[in-house]
Amino acid sequence: MPKRVLILVALLPLFLFTPVSVLAGSEISIRPLLIDEVLAPRGVVENTVTIKSIYDYRKAVVFATVNEITLDTAGEIKEFVSPVMTDRTNTVTSWIEVTRGRIEIPAGETAEIPLTIRVHPYAEPGEYHVFVGFVEAANRPSAEASALAGEAKGVIVKVVVADERVDSMRISSFVVDRFVIDDADRTIAVEVENNGDIASVPTGEIIFYDSRGIELTSVPVNEAATSVAPSEKITLQTTIPLQNNLGKYKANVFLKYGKDQQSSLYDTAYFYLMPIHLLLLVFGGTLVIAILIALLFRRVFFHHEEDPEFQEVPMYVRDGNDSQPKDHDIDLKNISQ
Repeated sequence: MPKRVLILVALLPLFLFTPVSVLAGSEISIRPLLIDEVLAPRGVVENTVTIKSIYDYRKAVVFATVNEITLDTAGEIKEFVSPVMTDRTNTVTSWIEVTRGRIEIPAGETAEIPLTIRVHPYAEPGEYHVFVGFVEAANRPSAEASALAGEAKGVIVKVVVADERVDSMRISSFVVDRFVIDDADRTIAVEVENNGDIASVPTGEIIFYDSRGIELTSVPVNEAATSVAPSEKITLQTTIPLQNNLGKYKANVFLKYGKDQQSSLYDTAYFYLMPIHLLLLVFGGTLVIAILIALLFRRVFFHHEEDPEFQEVPMYVRDGNDSQPKDHDIDLKNISQ
């Protein structure tokens, strides 16, 4: 019998009793299966992944791979995403620090692999999932291809970035003309400033009251849902809806902002509504009353001018003597004496 045949016959029992998983190159165990961390931006946490070689006759050669994944409603891996190592605020793969070199584990022994999560300083709040695979392969490209195909053992890493940003806004000014006479004076300007860390959309209404505190009407504010970015200041405008009213009024602005926890803003302004046609009517009426009062005053205090007893008598001054002087004649000669 040829020597080669003898060698094959001698090795046949070994193949018959060797587990199929060993032949497939998957004789490693990995712990833990899940790493779940809640971190803030700039947060850092260190973990350790333990890999055990179940081989009893050779070492295991492993390469680490990092892929972003999406999960279905049951928590199973739905999709692997090609690795992106750019340092972005929402790229979880760039937050994972694990050796990219060749990992050799002797038969029957274990290796502890450090795995560090270092969150981006400006990471966007949310929930992120990444699969850190430890793949038995001859080289890194083969290992990465196996991971993308879903044929790799590894650890699912869940990172929840807590939202520590501040949502804060204020009304910096609420401007209404003190005296509203025509349409050009009906504009109301609400200046809103975002002094927080989150863009927000302030919406609400302006409620109008008369001098007795009775609510008359209201108008919406920011119907277009304009967003205010952090450190930005915008002016929201609307108009006074009151038309043919005359008097003193109060305007209350009420705004809400925020998503998860809504906050409120308030401010108040007072104004006098005096439509031009009503002003002309009032002015005309006042003028007529003034004229009537003046006439009445003249009639009361100067009525003696029309009394017969107070009629004016003409006086004539003549030179010389009058042979028939009247009682009302003035004798200049006697006066001179």
